[in-house]
Amino acid sequence: ALQAMLLDKSRKWAQLNNKRYASRSSAATSSSAANMQKESLPPEHLRKVMKDHGDMSSKKYRHDKRVYLGALKFVPHAVLKLLENMPMPWEQLRTVQVLYHVTGAITFVDEIPRVIEPIYTAQWGTMWIMMRREKRDRRHFKRMRFPPFDDEEPPIDYADNLLDIEPLEAINMELDPNEDAAVCDWFYDHMPLRYDDRGYVNGPSYRTWRLPLPIMSTLHRLASQLLSDLTDR
Repeated sequence: ALQAMLLDKSRKWAQLNNKRYASRSSAATSSSAANMQKESLPPEHLRKVMKDHGDMSSKKYRHDKRVYLGALKFVPHAVLKLLENMPMPWEQLRTVQVLYHVTGAITFVDEIPRVIEPIYTAQWGTMWIMMRREKRDRRHFKRMRFPPFDDEEPPIDYADNLLDIEPLEAINMELDPNEDAAVCDWFYDHMPLRYDDRGYVNGPSYRTWRLPLPIMSTLHRLASQLLSDLTDR
């Protein structure tokens, strides 16, 4: 009888522990699965979240203030991701994926800006030449007065003031169709050759690349402004 009572107690104890811990793990897995299945939303949705939370003095947002204070420690990382994904001078604009908090407390650019080193160096090599011309002609850049806003001026709403303004044209050096034929079709694209079917890049992840000699020689010539004349021994 004592043996049966002990077995019954151990069985009940095991059932109690299973209930206690299994429910937590299943809840965690279900919540992570829910996070994985969230669909992308249009940019207008995020703009509305930002606009609605522009004035935090309203009483209906009094519970969100704690979230905003907690988000402050992530602001340096948000600024880093913004600077990382800033459009290059040869891009007129760049569309990126973002990750945002539902209260509008903080937003992160959810992309890693990978590059192919020889292409990236060559692109900046051509920019060097174009910037020298720009200093002479002043076609793309205008001088700003600082500070651009007064201390008491409210923040400008992006959708109302900036969305409809056409961005300035990208800075592209005109490539020679004969000398630069190996690269001229895709040279100024965002993440060049990412979806190319010739196998130069491993795929959309953009982690590995292998370029043929004609492309590499053209890129080396275009990057000559930035490359050192000294060779390593």
